[in-house]
Amino acid sequence: MRVDYKKRLVPVIRYLEQNFNKPLNLPEVAALANLSPYHFHRTFKAVQGETLADFIRRLRLEAAADELFKSKQPVLNIALEFGFSSSQSLAKAFNQHYGLTPSEFRDCENYQQFSELARNSKIGHTLRKNGNEVNPSNSYTDSEPTTWSTTMETQNFDPAKLAYIRVTGPYGEGYDEPAGRLYQWASMKGLAGNTCIFIYHDNPEITPSEKCRTDICLMVPEDTEVPNGIELKDFSGGQYAVMRQHITEHNQYAKAWDDLMSNVIASGIENDDRPCFELYHSFDPQTQHADVSFCTAIK
Repeated sequence: MRVDYKKRLVPVIRYLEQNFNKPLNLPEVAALANLSPYHFHRTFKAVQGETLADFIRRLRLEAAADELFKSKQPVLNIALEFGFSSSQSLAKAFNQHYGLTPSEFRDCENYQQFSELARNSKIGHTLRKNGNEVNPSNSYTDSEPTTWSTTMETQNFDPAKLAYIRVTGPYGEGYDEPAGRLYQWASMKGLAGNTCIFIYHDNPEITPSEKCRTDICLMVPEDTEVPNGIELKDFSGGQYAVMRQHITEHNQYAKAWDDLMSNVIASGIENDDRPCFELYHSFDPQTQHADVSFCTAIK
């Protein structure tokens, strides 16, 4: 059955519009869309075109601007009312979002001036962000290789045994040493050519970066024995949505995951709660270029 993700998110959007100034209970919000917290943030971004944090921040800034104009209160009062720690933090957020100061909104004399200021400042902000392009485009476009793929496939993976080393910390950091240990052991066992996958257990938008868990894995025979420092576990396999990319820059990893989720949303395929992973077909340690399949579990 095809999933209408946009329709699923309507209750979430309506809830956030009414409660953007309250502490966010992610499991409850995700449940409004019948989604797991694990997939919720990527789904939200793919449907809305902005992250959940950016969406809430924008609602707060728009409400703060309106309140500044109507009440003419000191900037500090408005900052504290809308969840900012100081007038300076609100001013910084205003400048990043609007390209203007809070006092410029507060000092508007009428709604027409306020509306024109808000409209023109947002347009100016968009132009500055996108290199003076009137029609905003993806910031990765110019740096993409011509081989960048937009094709998603579904693939069934067989169950397997994994030898792995767990890395806890920011995604993409601290992988070289544990990967070297894993491959040094695998080379002695004749397993270095086996399939390599990186499993990601946490969503970095809801888990502190220092607590995010990555498993650097090699698929190994069922009877494999491992030394201290390397662990074994089962990979359940199953259906995954897959997009294969040739990665030449580190920031393309995030774009690849966003593109894959966008394709899942557009296809109406329902996500499954199994962790997502990257399957490495090749990796050049000198150039950091990689041939990678990005895989997210589906039902």
